[in-house]
Amino acid sequence: MKIRTSIGVVLCAVCPAIASAQTPVDSVKKEVPSIFNLNVLGRTSFNIGQNADRDLNASFRLDETRLLLSGHINPDLSYKVRFRLNKSFGTTTQDNGSRALDYAQVNYRFGKQKEWEVILGKQAAAVGSYEFVNNPVYEYAFTDYVDRILNLFVVGATFSYKVNPNHNFQLQVYNTSTETFDQLIKTAGYGAGDFKQSNRPMGAYLTWEGNFLKSFHTKWSYNYSQLVADADNHAISLANMYKSKNTKVYLDLQYSDYGVDHTMLASSAIHSFYGNAGLDRTMRRDVVYKTAVLRLDQQLNEKWGIALKGAYETASARKDKTLGQDFRKNWTGFAALEYKPIANKDWKLFGGYIDNKISYKNGMNIPTQKNNRFILGTFFNLTAI
Repeated sequence: MKIRTSIGVVLCAVCPAIASAQTPVDSVKKEVPSIFNLNVLGRTSFNIGQNADRDLNASFRLDETRLLLSGHINPDLSYKVRFRLNKSFGTTTQDNGSRALDYAQVNYRFGKQKEWEVILGKQAAAVGSYEFVNNPVYEYAFTDYVDRILNLFVVGATFSYKVNPNHNFQLQVYNTSTETFDQLIKTAGYGAGDFKQSNRPMGAYLTWEGNFLKSFHTKWSYNYSQLVADADNHAISLANMYKSKNTKVYLDLQYSDYGVDHTMLASSAIHSFYGNAGLDRTMRRDVVYKTAVLRLDQQLNEKWGIALKGAYETASARKDKTLGQDFRKNWTGFAALEYKPIANKDWKLFGGYIDNKISYKNGMNIPTQKNNRFILGTFFNLTAI
């Protein structure tokens, strides 16, 4: 109770000061960076679908709830903290954060033209993916690449250099996983086998962001990382986007070669095929993931718009001749009609359909998984302060 009271007193004291600081003292309006901003993000949906027995089921779901705190201490120093309120606040073993914490970072710009920037703390991975960069409440369904393969929010440091207003290069160094190797296999019920955690369980992104003709944008990245000793991971991610006043289209292409599959997405299917059980279940070597995702957002008029998305993903066992290429295939897609009641507020009502199908190579005898459903709901990204 004392903590809540203290927070209330601080906000009551700070908010008027912020408002006062932003009030122009003359007839010329100047944009003064705010020291404190609070955004509330969320998406709630009513889902109607069928289970494995073809029985109709319906339920409400709280898909997303996040709080974003951000601000500028001065024009060159800023911060950002974001929480996911429907994720665990338990401490992760590798980076001492939590799954509920997306960001806890400070940004500092420097140089004669402020062309240099350093970002320190927990931050977004510098991966080439517009699906990930997109506000999470807008994405009705994520690919496996974003939802299950990537470490999206990483603890580390990013150094960026803006060559000119249209081109920017970044180098990000980060922890490969939020959890240690021992914790990962414990949670999954796997055995360690002959694997040991690397003495440097870290990774690095080299990323280029480009802007062409003010409408075409790119975010391409190469990633090297290691979690298990003597097992290197390499990934190339090519994100491309066209954006105009009423239209936005992005195409993401990803290729990831894991020396050891610490995501365990493909490993689980491989073990199901070979019948490994108990401590014989270990992370598999030489797994390749490929993803292609295309999304279109088209604003029809001031209030109505449509969102269409399709993604195709595969997993391969690079050195396993029995399973070979693309033994696991995942199709994800959705179509949604969106309605914006208030023109100047980021709040929409939606209705749509999500289609998801995961199938396996003939002979693996693993049932096809389907998750198809109709959705009705709302999402919002509102500035509270």
